[in-house]
Amino acid sequence: MTSHFDPPIVGIGASAGGVKALQSFFEALPDEPNAAFVVVVHLDPEARSQLADILATRTAMPVVQVEDTEKLESNRVYVIAPNSRLVIADHTISAVPFDEPRSNRAPIDLFFRSLAEKRNEGHAYAIILTGAGADGAIGVKSLKESGGIVLVQDPGEAEYPSMPRSAIAAEVADFVLPVGGLAKQLVELLKDGKQESSAIGQDDDEEMLRRILGHLRVRIGHDFSLYKRATILRRIARRIQVTRKESLADYYTFLRENAEEAQALFTDFLISVTTFFRDPHAFDILSKDVIPQLFEGNETARSIRVWVPGCATGEEAYTIGILLLEEAARRDLRPEIQVFGSDLDAGALTIAREGRFPATIEADVSEDRLRRFFQREGDHYRVRRELRDIVLFASHSLLRDPPFSRVDIVSCRNLLIYLDRELQHQVCNTFHYALNPGGFLFLGASESADQPAGLFRSVDRDARIYRSVSAGAEKRPAFPVLLGPRQLPERGPAVPSAPSFSTGAGDSALHRQMLERIAPPSMLVDENLRAIHLSENAGHFLHLSGGPVSVDATEMVRVTL
Repeated sequence: MTSHFDPPIVGIGASAGGVKALQSFFEALPDEPNAAFVVVVHLDPEARSQLADILATRTAMPVVQVEDTEKLESNRVYVIAPNSRLVIADHTISAVPFDEPRSNRAPIDLFFRSLAEKRNEGHAYAIILTGAGADGAIGVKSLKESGGIVLVQDPGEAEYPSMPRSAIAAEVADFVLPVGGLAKQLVELLKDGKQESSAIGQDDDEEMLRRILGHLRVRIGHDFSLYKRATILRRIARRIQVTRKESLADYYTFLRENAEEAQALFTDFLISVTTFFRDPHAFDILSKDVIPQLFEGNETARSIRVWVPGCATGEEAYTIGILLLEEAARRDLRPEIQVFGSDLDAGALTIAREGRFPATIEADVSEDRLRRFFQREGDHYRVRRELRDIVLFASHSLLRDPPFSRVDIVSCRNLLIYLDRELQHQVCNTFHYALNPGGFLFLGASESADQPAGLFRSVDRDARIYRSVSAGAEKRPAFPVLLGPRQLPERGPAVPSAPSFSTGAGDSALHRQMLERIAPPSMLVDENLRAIHLSENAGHFLHLSGGPVSVDATEMVRVTL
């Protein structure tokens, strides 16, 4: 929640043509919009900036250039100084030196990332105005993940449309409007933001939340009821503000009456930020202590397989692909390398498959790696074929679909933090099943695989790297329980308990119970591929030839072209 000492923060990013757009924007604002404004533009590090003086003529709010550290106050404008970047801390904004060389600086992205990290409980807004390049496209994703709202200038109006187009291509823009429309929309959002705390917190909220999640499950087919409540409420609160509703009940009515809103809410739930080499220290440990082990004794043609569930737009999958190719080159080996990235978000997977990223990845990827694994295309970098060929992307639900199997590494970073303890345990069981004995699990900085006990042992606790504990000689781990589609009850808990099948039931009874949950025609076979039981419609796919009756499944299946 915001407070007197913690005003809403509006971050504004602009580059070429930005001065004119900023003047128009601040002219269109009221004298007291009740927010703190932070303006980040690309400045010549060697020249004195006149931006604060220029904007001061277009707004009644005080305008200050941030030279050191300033207290954040409402109805005040803070402007970046030359040769520095801006960082948000508790109730303050500070100017700090750049870590990157001048050619790789992305001050807008860096500020939005800082704002996202510090504003998880407050109101934050990102505005992208005219500019060349793609600065801001990555940062706005971070801000939206933390519950912020993203507004972008209409590229058709922008003097230089590259920055707005890059932000829109990231598929996180909530509003795309001319500059005057952005100012008007922001004022309305700021007014609605004051009411957000009262929109959630009423006595009937649990019932409304259950209905919202139930409607989403029916419309989309995915169950978010066991995701962490705080995350779910934050994402719903964001949609309440974007759609300008006053309560969960009002939003539920809007959700039922507007089919496209279910997809919008689903997309918001799936928002996850991924960057190349996120948490560089952890990837250094993975590169030095884990990946070389995959190549030990691998002079044969044995493949190396990696699974990256929740891959979003693919940066993490490509990062691990880079590390594998680098190790293969060092050893002059060419084992078959396969990196599987999976996610539910079709839009994110489209970006991942295209392998085209804003040029601001220069802040996260070294020059050597950019040169070897990427090709510059204007304001973007495209993954080269050597890397692209080893990374495959697929639509996949970690909670409902059968997992990938026999993999050497599962890299699932910053996904478990969104799940409650029960689902975390289920996912860890899934990972244990997917990994080869002794395979590695790579988690995010705030995640752990210590529970359920006995599945993994810690390799490097700081880097969150674990190793699968073998289930025994020649014994594969038990197949994990999956959450299949379910009917929503009229009352009671949002998610029924997982189905339990009687261990004393015969094969036929067990098969019938399973078919209550699984629709396709099926055949139950034993370890020798002998048919034991058929589902009701399986006969359409079978044929019996003349002569002695055989129960060999391979002979019974009808051959089709």
